[in-house]
Amino acid sequence: MDFNDKLDISDMVKCAKNFEKTLARAFEIEIKHPRVSVDEEDENLFEYRFARSAVIKTFEITVESAWKIMQRWIRINADSAIAQKPKRELFRIARDSGLIADAESWWKFYDGRNKTSHIYFEEIAEEVYAMAKQFVDYLKDFIQRLEQRR
Repeated sequence: MDFNDKLDISDMVKCAKNFEKTLARAFEIEIKHPRVSVDEEDENLFEYRFARSAVIKTFEITVESAWKIMQRWIRINADSAIAQKPKRELFRIARDSGLIADAESWWKFYDGRNKTSHIYFEEIAEEVYAMAKQFVDYLKDFIQRLEQRR
């Protein structure tokens, strides 16, 4: 059985592309309305919040998809007992296996994903939105590393 039979990453890659498109659209809105004040209720603020919410939701879905692929890769290639270990350990094993460069950052992304999927406050939304902007480079690197290990 070859790698493609064991681990299909096509859905995660689709998630990643959708995430990138959503993020690019949010950047367009930020450029269009650079001085959005979170204290003012106007159409620009609504458009900003709408874009931010879309980024956060696709961030949640993409982080979830990526960590599940990471878990499957580890189960197949490095540690078949990964399901019984804490999620934080998953990121350490992924780093040690060369799938990711920085386990702590990935843990922070996963933690950020959890914050908005359970509670939604403006401050948390802004924090996770900023985090999502950073995530795209880590995601691209992860996909590249996965593809190199085929």
